[in-house]
Formats: sequence, structure tokens, C-alpha cells
Amino acid sequence: MSRIDGRSEALQQLRAELEPIHRDFYRLDALTLRRGLRLPRVAVIGELSSGKSSVLEAFTHINFRTRERHGTLFPTALILRSASVAKADAKVTTGDKTAEQGTRIQCLERKGSTDQRDLAGIIRDAKSTLKINHTEVSYPQHGLYVKISGPDLFPLFITDLPGIRWQAGYQEDALLCQELAEREMRNPDVTILAVIPAQYSLNAFKILEMVRRYDPSGDRTLGIITKPDMAVSQAEQIKFAKVATNLDPAYMLGLGWHILRNRSPSEWEISSSERDYNESEFFRSPPWSSIPAQARGAWMLRIKLSQVLQGSIMNSFPELSKATEKKLEAIEARLTRLGPPLCSVDQARSYMFKAATQFQILAAAALRGDYSDGFFGELTFGNESCPSEDTRARKLRTLMRDLNSAFALVLLTKGAQRRIPGLHGHEPQISTHLQPLISFYHQDDPVLTLRSDFVSQTEYLISSHTVGPGSSVEALVTDLFREQSSSWESIATTHFELAKSSVKAFVKAALTHIIGTENRALVEVFKTFVDPFFERKTEELEAKLKELLKHYNEGHLQPHDLDFRRILFQGQGMSDQNMVPVADQESWSIARSNAEAAVTEMTTYYNYSLQTFTENVIVLGVENCLVSQVPEILSLDRVLELSDERLALLATEPVHTTQRRTELQLERNELRTVFKACQRHQNRGLSGLPIALREVKTTEGVIGGAAQAPTKLEWTEVFEVA
Repeated sequence: MSRIDGRSEALQQLRAELEPIHRDFYRLDALTLRRGLRLPRVAVIGELSSGKSSVLEAFTHINFRTRERHGTLFPTALILRSASVAKADAKVTTGDKTAEQGTRIQCLERKGSTDQRDLAGIIRDAKSTLKINHTEVSYPQHGLYVKISGPDLFPLFITDLPGIRWQAGYQEDALLCQELAEREMRNPDVTILAVIPAQYSLNAFKILEMVRRYDPSGDRTLGIITKPDMAVSQAEQIKFAKVATNLDPAYMLGLGWHILRNRSPSEWEISSSERDYNESEFFRSPPWSSIPAQARGAWMLRIKLSQVLQGSIMNSFPELSKATEKKLEAIEARLTRLGPPLCSVDQARSYMFKAATQFQILAAAALRGDYSDGFFGELTFGNESCPSEDTRARKLRTLMRDLNSAFALVLLTKGAQRRIPGLHGHEPQISTHLQPLISFYHQDDPVLTLRSDFVSQTEYLISSHTVGPGSSVEALVTDLFREQSSSWESIATTHFELAKSSVKAFVKAALTHIIGTENRALVEVFKTFVDPFFERKTEELEAKLKELLKHYNEGHLQPHDLDFRRILFQGQGMSDQNMVPVADQESWSIARSNAEAAVTEMTTYYNYSLQTFTENVIVLGVENCLVSQVPEILSLDRVLELSDERLALLATEPVHTTQRRTELQLERNELRTVFKACQRHQNRGLSGLPIALREVKTTEGVIGGAAQAPTKLEWTEVFEVA
């Protein structure tokens, strides 16, 4: 009795092509998608007593029949796997069509040699477990799953289903047999072997009509003609011979047809090799000899199936190719983040020179607003709301322009303590893209105050302090101005903080891009260059803000100068007559006239000073003290100043970093090697496969739905291979 392993002639023939292809594609899948590459899958579909089990035996040399020699009684799935130890595992599903508990699973396990007797014994044990005594009916509600592992076995998933009965005493079982077949045919990963015995007329078989519903083009269907020696007439023999050539338009299939001769009753006990020899002798006689050699006999069926199954495996190549490219990019990015190994001070210095040069280039481009380098386009601008976001901070000049615009708008709309209608102009329109930036300035809105009310309040101040005309008005204007502009400092401070945050985000993104997040050098660069830079800039910006505010907070303001005011009021519809001292207008009191003058002069001076202060903060503060200094953070001169001790820190990396770099390099090399192997399989396979095979499309899962079988758990779901 022959063993079920790769040393049998039939399995060796299939394994020669399938095993290396599946091995490489399976490995590539494991390295990329990790979904578990499906086994090449074959389902044998046919009517009762059509010779399905004989077809399976013909191309595998595995006998699916027990000594009772009856047909397939229940769905049987055979999984072949390569393993160093021979082993056979079996599971039985028992589906009680009336019991509430539905499907139950029982396990049968066999270890050791896996020969024909093991499989036959497993089937007999399954019958015993299922309490099957009658062999004239099928039991489609049950199921048997057999997984055979052994040396040199090639990967394959074979499904043998009970024969379809169109009319049966057990109508429910007949329908269930049809539904099981339909489920298999509906699965786009399944290659269908549609078995048609030649002992009856072709017109008598509904199986082809059934197959065409689920595979209209026939790209997944290989027609198998069995029992040619039992054809009823010479005319039928000629007709079947023509069908086997795949030239009859009425029966043409994408994968074509194949013809096999089954064992006769007297040949049950002969070996598989003898069976193949007898078959080849039979096909030497007409009309079978007219069939092309590649369309007849078990030997050529194995070759044909090998090509078909190759195609089913290689259909996953486009998806795997994309996944491989993506995975390689991820590995390269990870290696970049780890940085190169630095083993000496000289290597560390050379590395830092390169990093400084790259940083200089990126910083200069960012300040020019030149974003042609790939660094500026690596990330999608998904979150524009925060100026510190890496995605936005890379385009530094654009961000600083928007941030300065937001600062100017906030200072214009919220810089004053009071908003006086008619004296502050119209409310400016704020662009949508500036709204998120403006939200970072947490400033209260000005108090809306009518000019007349403000003048009255000022008049009260003058009256209560019994101040007179002249220099006292100048002092009052100064006090009013300082109160009105008291929010400038907090707004400017917020702007400096946001500017520092934005610049620091750019520096972090640039250095991370150059050095890598997992490189120890990144931490040392921040400690040595970046952190000290921003500490200095914080102090400089604080000092600069005090300098810019000193005149307004402590200096001698001169808002009363007539020529100065005339210049300011030009273009605002105000004339010298409007500025004549109100004391000359007899209808007004001295206090009222001084209040009017103070409010007018303060408002005018505020508007003039607001523009000056805004420009000074942006140019003298943000630009001169901070943004323009970014390229100096990491320069060649700064690298030259590094001591050997500091460079030694850069050259010392943790052991786990070295190990991780080695692991990634090995993974990258293996991925490239396996991918090239799959490419060779793909190129060699597509050049030799029929067009129909090249166009077969596969998708995951089962398409469409089907009427539910009486069982509560599908046996094919229970036995799906991980």
C-alpha cells in the first residue's frame, strides 16, 4: 500500500511546480500582508456515481474510497501540508437536522505513517462516529476534514462532495447536496472540476448549467469526462471526443476539458501506476486517440492542474507586489530613523558634518519659501489648526506669514481696551485659514464704548482732578493711551511663544528627517544645539519686547503736536477747523473741550502707534531675533566646535539599537530575495499559461449568499485553514 507523501509519483509531479511557488508566495505574504495565503483549492463537483473520487485518485494517487466501494457519502476536505513529521488529523462535524444544538465537532487523530490505509481508516472511523450504516444515501449534513502532514507534501486543499441528485427520496438531502456544491463554486478561489461521465448523453447533465451560473466564462472550471469506456454508442464516443478537444462551442470552457478512464471493477486492487498504464493503452484506440495528448490521461491532468493551481496562487502577485513595496519603504524609513552605525569619533564628526549640511539646505529653503525638496511634501496637511503640528511647521515661511497676519489681526481687533465706533474703522474680514491660528490668542474682546460716553468719562476725570488746559491734557492723553494699549504686551508675548513653538516644530521635523527618531544622535543634537538655542532666544525675545514697549510704557509721548496730528488726520476727512482748540468754542466748557481733545488725540496716536508696534514685533522681534537665526542652530562651525567627548556620545548607541538595525536589514534582504523569487515565478508562469488563466480574478471570501442548510454551522467554516 503506497504512502500519502511527496514520494508518490503523482504528488511528486504536482509538487515539482506547486511547492516552490506556494512556498515563496506564502513567505512573501507572511512578510507583508500577514493574512495567510490561501492554499490552492480544488473542488470536485458532479452528479451521483459520476466518478468524482476516481478523478481525485487519478491526479493524486490517493484513494478516497473505502473497501465498500460506495460513492462519497458526506463532504470530505483533504488538506495536504509539508511537515517534517508524518501525521494525520481528522475532524468530524455532525449536523443533526432536527436537534436544537445544531452542528457538533468531534476529533479523530492519527499519528505516524500516513498511507492509503490511514485515509481509508479515517473515513471508516468517521462513518462509525456519524453512525452511518446505509450506503445508498448521502449525508450532506455531516462533514469530514482530514489534514495530512508529511515530508515533501505539497500544499493543496481538495474538496470531495457527495454526488448531486436532482430527484431523490430524501428531497432535503438532495437540496443540501446542491447547496454545498454551489457554495464551493461561488468561492472565486476554488478551481472547479466538473465531472461528466460518458456513459450518458451530454444533454442529460445539468451540472454544466449549474457551473455556468457561478463561473460564466469558465475561467475557473475544468471539465472532466469520465468512464469513456462505458459510452453507449459510437456517436456518443465521437461527441465526447470532440468536447474533450474544447472545440464544441456549446460546451467550451476557459480551462478546457480533460478525459480520464476510471478503474474497471476488475482493476480495484491494481496499483496506481498500473492504472495509469491501462488508461494510456485505452486512449490509443479511436476515437479517443484523436484527442490531443494534453487533454487525456491522468499524467497530463496533473500537468494541467499544476498550471491551473499556479495561476490561482500567482493571482495574488499584484497585491503582494504593492504590499512589498510599501513594506520596503517602511523598513527603509525605520533604518533612516535609526541612523547609520557610528563606531568612532571621526565617523561621528563626519556624520554630523553631513547632518549640518543637510539642515542648512532645508532651513535656507524653508526661509525662502522654496518647498521643492521632498522633505516639505512628505506629510499630508491634515491638521492646520495648530502651528506646532509637524505637518504645517515644515513650510516655515508660509506658517510664519500666516502667524504674523493672525497677530496683526488680533492686535487690531483685541489690542484696545475700548472699541469706539467710528474711530477704529470697519471690522476687518478674517480669512478662514487664519481662524485656527487666531484662536491661540486668548484675549478678551474690547469693551464697546460710544465716543460720547468715553468723552464724558474723560471729562469727569478732568473735572474731578480740577486739571486745566495745556500740559495736563498731554498727561491725560498719555494715561488714556497706556490704558488703551495695556493688552499689547500679553498679545505680543503670546505671539513670541507661538513663533518659538512653530520654529521649534520645524527644527524638530527637519532634524528628525535627517537623523531619525530612533537615532541616539538626535537626542544629543537637541541637547547640544537646539535646546540652548531656544533658551537664548527666549531671553532675547523677552528683552526685545521690553525694548519695544519701553517708549509706550515709560517714555515721553507727544500726541499734541499740531503738525503731527495734521499728518495723521490726512485722508480721514478731518480739517484744521476740526482741530481748533475747543476752548474757542464758547458753547463748550473747558473740561469738555479738553476731554474731546484728549480722546481724539489718544485715538489718533493709538492707531499710529499700533501699526509701528505691529511691524516692530514682526520684524525686529520674530524675524531678526528668531526666524532668521534658524540656519545657525546646526552649522559646520558649530560642529567644528564639538569636543571629542561630545562626539563620543554620538558614536555610542544602545545595544538594542544595533540589534534592531541588524534585524531590519535582515528582514529587508529576505523580503527582497523572496520578492525576486516570486517575480521569477510570475514571469515564467504568465509566459506559459493560457490567456484564460492570466485573467482569473480572485477576491477574499465568498461572494453572494445562498440558501442556508439545515445545519447550524457550516462544515467548510469549521475546517477553514488558517
